[in-house]
Amino acid sequence: MQCQLCFNEHTVEYARDEKRSWTYYHCPDCDLVFRDPETYLAHDEEKARYETHNNSIENEGYVRFLSPVVENLIPYLKEGSEGLDYGSGPGPILDILFSRKGFKVSNFDPYFNNDEEVVSRTYDFVTCTEVIEHLYKPYEVLKKMDHCLKEEGYLLLMTDPQPGKDKFLNWGYRMDNTHVCFYSKKTMEWISQNLNYELISSEGKISVFRKNSSTP
Repeated sequence: MQCQLCFNEHTVEYARDEKRSWTYYHCPDCDLVFRDPETYLAHDEEKARYETHNNSIENEGYVRFLSPVVENLIPYLKEGSEGLDYGSGPGPILDILFSRKGFKVSNFDPYFNNDEEVVSRTYDFVTCTEVIEHLYKPYEVLKKMDHCLKEEGYLLLMTDPQPGKDKFLNWGYRMDNTHVCFYSKKTMEWISQNLNYELISSEGKISVFRKNSSTP
């Protein structure tokens, strides 16, 4: 089974959910754990699942959940920095939270705000929160985000780190049928090394990267 991130062909079976007939594979190179692509939802089913999310500025719990994104990026941003929220969902709120701090954020989502003009521009920072676990082709999407990011700009990825093989099958996060790829700190280090980033921090759910300059 080919790795869905680094394309290594030598992945190994990691775990199997017998109840759902879901098999997971592990890549020894980038440390990604991913579900068998044969079990991924069709796109219309996936979209219907996302439409059930109650992600709005009125949802105080969700606002609290996302506030660390702003707190983790603010120290690195200069006045006038503009950002992109990639995978903003049906009810984006990060643009509102950043605007309260004086930063403009544009939204892009392949299902709910599929505006190619938005992703044709470059930004000082890109956020991708609770998205990369859903990606069927994570490397392809990470490259798209990279193309949206200026040199020395910042990328923030937010996802639950996978807990290890012993706890994996009982881990609630993997039971969402739209969650198909699971990452570790080692995976974040692979992303950093292979997309020309510096991994500034990777603690808990949030990893922050700075894009290296292409010139020496």
